[in-house]
Amino acid sequence: MIEIITRIISNFGENVLGNMQRTNAILLDLAPNRRRERILIRSFVEIGGYNILKNTTAAEFPLEEKKLVNNLMETFAMERNAAVWAVRLFGVAMGFLLPDELPTDTPIIEQVSSGYLQGQVAIGKAHVIATAADGTVWAGGHNRDFQCDISGWHNIVAVAAGDSHSLGLRADGTVLAAGSNAYDQCDVGNFKDVRAVYAFGNDSVCVKTDGTAVAVGKSKWNLESFCDIISVAPYPEGIVGITAAGNVTLAGYTTEEEMLYENEWLIQQKDVAQVISTYIHGSIIRTKSGRLLKSGQQENYFAQWRDIIDMVNLSDSFAILGKDGTVRVLPYEREKPRIVTAADKWRNIVGIYGLYKRLIGLTRDGTLLTAYTDPEWPRRNKAVSINYVTSWYPVGVLNE
Repeated sequence: MIEIITRIISNFGENVLGNMQRTNAILLDLAPNRRRERILIRSFVEIGGYNILKNTTAAEFPLEEKKLVNNLMETFAMERNAAVWAVRLFGVAMGFLLPDELPTDTPIIEQVSSGYLQGQVAIGKAHVIATAADGTVWAGGHNRDFQCDISGWHNIVAVAAGDSHSLGLRADGTVLAAGSNAYDQCDVGNFKDVRAVYAFGNDSVCVKTDGTAVAVGKSKWNLESFCDIISVAPYPEGIVGITAAGNVTLAGYTTEEEMLYENEWLIQQKDVAQVISTYIHGSIIRTKSGRLLKSGQQENYFAQWRDIIDMVNLSDSFAILGKDGTVRVLPYEREKPRIVTAADKWRNIVGIYGLYKRLIGLTRDGTLLTAYTDPEWPRRNKAVSINYVTSWYPVGVLNE
């Protein structure tokens, strides 16, 4: 892998290694059969490791190595030996270390965060889309606004789904769109250097490789205050931006009196990895260490749940993915009974995606599983049932 990383650095440099999705596309071509190594390299790039090291001197490397190793362990629940391997691989390739200072064997990865899988599957109001291993895209559900007309899409590394539109992020950092453009939510043709795409209702948001974000659509959010952003999430009448350092930035949010505390609480939080916010239930944060925090409650409100690597809002509840690959659906209020779903029996899950009482789980081998918080949902809403996705295989970059 040293030769491959050295080649990428010399031929592409920051044009690729500043963007996890582009790194993934290049690695699929250069190292198609080395999945473990690719996961570690993508994880390193996702935390901005290359951008940090390119501005580092040889004397500064030992300190930066320690910081990057700790960051990988906290962000991806990664074993220490795996994190050390990822950082030292780049240390050797960039001339900070000698080749014999890199561990000989690639460490076994027990479990890493699903962060790099964000965008492999997307659930809209009435349709679902997913990336295939070959860069094409599947779509199913309502197509009244042609949001499922994506048969011509290629080289797609991530997708997003809104109420009636779809977005696809290509390996070159450009974005494709299909579906309703009533609010200009599909006007993404000029966006470049994009690392992640999101669709919320009738809005589209793109996070760029430089940490800035742009938005088009109904809400007309002004995101000029967003910098060093790695991900975004919907917020009542606004949007949440999460920085690489784990801080929260808000834009376009409501200033109604009952939300002022919520706004202040979110901004004060540290080490944030993910946010779910609703008008009714308040906000829940997943920290980089895998803990859950709820606004207006003591820090131990969800203390029984640890090592959480992903969570999704299901409207009436939320789902969490544990480091051990299991999934649980929880009520927003701890005092209410836990919700029993088909997801209780899932194992070896690496990514979860949900919306409107529907939950999709992505397994290690690239297959999809489905569950509902309301058992009657598939029967009453056949047109927007997600059961058909179980025939989509393989999904994403897992089955390589």
